[in-house]
Amino acid sequence: MLLDLAVSPLFAWDVFTASLCRELRVGDTGLASVFSVGLVAFMAGVLVGGRVADAVSPRRLAIVAAIGTVIGLLGSAVATSVVTLILAFGVLLGGSTGLGYATAVRVAGTVQSGRGLALGLVVSAYAAGTAVLAPVAAALLMAFGRGWTFVLLAAALGGVLAVAAVLVPGRVAHPRVARRRPRSTGRRHPSGPVVALWLAFALGSAPALAAFAQAGQLAGTAGAVALAVTLLNAGNFVGRLMAGPLSDRVGPSAALHANSALLLLACLPLALSASGPVALATLFLLGTQYGALSTLTPAAVSDVVPSERFGATYGLVFTGWGLAGLLAPVGAASLAPEVGYDGVYRSFLVVAAVAWACVATYARLVRAHNEPAGHPG
Repeated sequence: MLLDLAVSPLFAWDVFTASLCRELRVGDTGLASVFSVGLVAFMAGVLVGGRVADAVSPRRLAIVAAIGTVIGLLGSAVATSVVTLILAFGVLLGGSTGLGYATAVRVAGTVQSGRGLALGLVVSAYAAGTAVLAPVAAALLMAFGRGWTFVLLAAALGGVLAVAAVLVPGRVAHPRVARRRPRSTGRRHPSGPVVALWLAFALGSAPALAAFAQAGQLAGTAGAVALAVTLLNAGNFVGRLMAGPLSDRVGPSAALHANSALLLLACLPLALSASGPVALATLFLLGTQYGALSTLTPAAVSDVVPSERFGATYGLVFTGWGLAGLLAPVGAASLAPEVGYDGVYRSFLVVAAVAWACVATYARLVRAHNEPAGHPG
């Protein structure tokens, strides 16, 4: 939890943009490239980090993530150009925090009991980290300016990451006894469920990721922008925290079905041009669905692959989220002038239905994989 809490500064980027625009004399468009590169580097960090985490001790990876995060923040403190920011904040900080996130999820996803609860706590810590870091960074910016704000954040987050490195395991833990499989397919892991999960994660994340980028327009009034963003983030945190115990109780497949139903329910009012309090309540539901999916996806991965391949497989599945994060906000913004945001979310109703079909495919393949040979099912 401490590891994920401290690798969350990437999504507090908006706090720094106004100050950086003034100091570097660049526009919002120029600075947007820093965050875009950061998202790609974060996704790459999770992809590579997940694979490495299957073979390298979490403690070593946490130390690497700590060093990269601190250097990235210090580099951002002294950056004098957008190119330097891209290298420091985008590439180094983004990649290091992705590695830290993958390490934390790998540790939680391979515990022997209460796995859903562990995953829920760890991934909710990431959301909580951003929620806490944003107002703290804003206050520091007003008091000390951009340079010292990044230096102070480097010191504080470096200290938390050092404690996290001490607490995470010093060696890779693989259970001596794997979970029993009544029937073997002869594969190293069932690729069908993994592909279905990749699609479900990408499609199921898209409506909320678009909403994070256009929360003000969806709320209906300019004055509700801050409240809309707050409700989305609150729902994200609640969903991440609640989904883990639900997965432990009913299983990942049933929990993913419930999540798919929630996604359709959340998209429907926006597709019907909801505004005001109804739109705000809908955004909270959409944030909850997105947060829950972020917990349920690694839980579902852990249900179909052995622990020694969890990190690599989850890294691959996570690229679905990265693709949705790059395409959904841009696609929604491009379509909105033509069809309106209600039209955008009518399209997302179709996306949500396809995502649910992918969840159903995952559940069917897992059920078939676990049935004893010769059993009629």
